[in-house]
Amino acid sequence: MGVYNENRDKNQNMRDEIREQNAKLKGAPFKEKLSYFKEYYLKSTLIILAILVFLGSLIYSMLSGPEDTVFAALFYNDTGDSSDTSLADNFAAYMGIDTEKHDVYIDATMTYHDTSSTEISTEVTTDATTAPNTSMYSYDDYVGLEKSMALIAAKELDVIVGDEATFRYYCKAEIYADLRDFFTETELEAYKDRLCYYENEETGELVPYGISITNSPKIKQYHYYDGIDSFLGFVVNSQNPDNAKAFLAYIDMED
Repeated sequence: MGVYNENRDKNQNMRDEIREQNAKLKGAPFKEKLSYFKEYYLKSTLIILAILVFLGSLIYSMLSGPEDTVFAALFYNDTGDSSDTSLADNFAAYMGIDTEKHDVYIDATMTYHDTSSTEISTEVTTDATTAPNTSMYSYDDYVGLEKSMALIAAKELDVIVGDEATFRYYCKAEIYADLRDFFTETELEAYKDRLCYYENEETGELVPYGISITNSPKIKQYHYYDGIDSFLGFVVNSQNPDNAKAFLAYIDMED
């Protein structure tokens, strides 16, 4: 009861303070009201508006775009030109996909930074204790993560590519699929030297969640991760696993 009463008293004091401030502002000049709004409400209002605009844009894109998405990827923390659609366009052409009817896209504007630590281990095979503190990220990171979760919930995302911090985050969030669910044992054998593992917290098993694409020819060609180790993982509820596998094969091709 002590904690409850203490919190109740704090809430009551806060309500009293708000009433007092509102009473003072009731007859105040417009400039004073505007100054008060900027100090206490502007930042939170802008954040809410930005989220609403993003959600509105996402819904509009889903409703007004091609009738279905046959491949979608998010690229995090890349060094390439985020406005260049060549990789997505060329992959669609390679697959013979009619982009008037089917959507193929890569969003390379995504960012994620693990601000809980300034040092990232070079060992990708890691356990849960080294996973990032996900409560510490920038506003842009937050909006990007919200977008990814919306796309995943809508089953509109197939692949997430990123640096090591991004790979760790999505392993920890259980967004990446066990590659053994997407590939046969023979198919995985071709990637055995590039598999990236993450430790399952419950079983302690090392699970292959990603594939290194640092040296993939198409990734180098478009300068997506110059000087950065990069990893690709399949989203656990991907509706287009065959196209996701084809994309991995495509970026490994020489022109």
